[in-house]
Amino acid sequence: MFDSAVPGLKAKRIQVFICCFMQYAMLHSCRSTWSFTSGILAKQDDHEHDDEKIDDFDKKYLGYINFSFLFVYGSSMLFLGQIGDRIGPKLFMLCGTFSTGIIQFMIAALLPIEKHNRWLLLVLQILNGISQAPAWPGLMAIMNNWQSKPNKVIVMGYFAACTNVGNILGDLFAALLIEQLGMSVMAPIYVSAIGVIIMSVINIYMIEASSAKEYIAQFKNPLTKSLVYKQAHDEYMSRAASVVSVSEQSFVTDLSQTLMTVDRDSQMNPYVPPKPKKNKKDSINMISAWKLPNVALYAFAFGCIKAVFYILAFWLPSYLKGQNLEGVAWITQMIEWGTIPGGILICYAGVHWNLRASLIVPSLWIGTVVMVSINFLSKLEQPYALYYILVFLTGLMIGGVYNNVSGAIVIELSNMKELKGNKKSTATVTSVVMGYGAVFAAINQLIVPYLESILFLYCSLNAIVAGCFLIPLIINEYKRYKEQKLKVAIGQ
Repeated sequence: MFDSAVPGLKAKRIQVFICCFMQYAMLHSCRSTWSFTSGILAKQDDHEHDDEKIDDFDKKYLGYINFSFLFVYGSSMLFLGQIGDRIGPKLFMLCGTFSTGIIQFMIAALLPIEKHNRWLLLVLQILNGISQAPAWPGLMAIMNNWQSKPNKVIVMGYFAACTNVGNILGDLFAALLIEQLGMSVMAPIYVSAIGVIIMSVINIYMIEASSAKEYIAQFKNPLTKSLVYKQAHDEYMSRAASVVSVSEQSFVTDLSQTLMTVDRDSQMNPYVPPKPKKNKKDSINMISAWKLPNVALYAFAFGCIKAVFYILAFWLPSYLKGQNLEGVAWITQMIEWGTIPGGILICYAGVHWNLRASLIVPSLWIGTVVMVSINFLSKLEQPYALYYILVFLTGLMIGGVYNNVSGAIVIELSNMKELKGNKKSTATVTSVVMGYGAVFAAINQLIVPYLESILFLYCSLNAIVAGCFLIPLIINEYKRYKEQKLKVAIGQ
């Protein structure tokens, strides 16, 4: 997955993957610790933490808080993605992660002091939404710069699991510090905030602002450089020959752009291609990104998928507590444990069969059946085993699609042939899909407080609508399949 014939490049790719993975995992742990803590604060009949209760922190107010965070987060991402492609992904990402850690620390410190100030938390969560917006587009751009093109989609299938690892860490922090050690309900937020800041400091030194192409270009000795290019070229072409992209375009060697930096007069490197025509456009804007093929359909579908994911992330602990269940943190984790293999399996299947929507839509609709079943578990006595199993399957089906779209498919969209002349587009395309998804998910946070008793039925409706948006892509994939079959038949 990370192998390369270029000396030292494999180690660099693994280093970048681990650092980016842990950075977003720690950032995402902030959201799950907040979900757990806010669920406790909003439950008025919970007497275990009466001394830390915040006046008027009911579920309706919690809906406004979650809406404010997600709406500002999505809106900021929509507009800030263009900036990230211009100032550089590393600086863009670090600005967001450092500010996120500081604001999370402020939330934990100031909230118990200002118990009667309802506006304080609202303002802090708005700032939190702005600060978290650069993180995912920036990290996606960094990953896109360092991973090899034939393996990039598979790598992103694994990388998207960082959100689930972050949620698991957040749930573990909450379960250990609050339920086991009886510490303050703010303790998990402190821990996750410190974790984000520590990872940001580490990544100042561990993540390089350059790219794999620039790394290859560093070899000064012409003879060594020629050998490196030959090895990398052979490796790339041997992999690319067995891979077909979504748009059926042939892969173009990553080295063709790298070698632009090589001395064209050197006669020792026979692999230098002709100098390509320069494209004046180095990046795209938000408006043009919406017009790219399939971007709008995936964005609209992802809005519904993200709505489901964040409804469960923010409200599942509160819903389970309302069913008078014990070990809520452990049941909640099941959705994360299901999402990790779900995202990887869907990604591998999509690459193997060269299908995307045809795999995503059935997964969404099977997940719908699972969520409808969960809604009726409250009528059973001691349904713990079924909660564990069905919440896991929800993660496998719905969460797997969420990871696939937010990681692998976004990378494919940002590397489509229409963007061949635009070297800086990953953060912008990512921000369009993810930003719209967050805005739509935010709107749903205002609705959920009125529908909490039928939480999973409402999530099922969103999953059905998401699948409907992707039906045109299924039709296109079917047409492409028939054309390929016809070509094979003619060839025989």
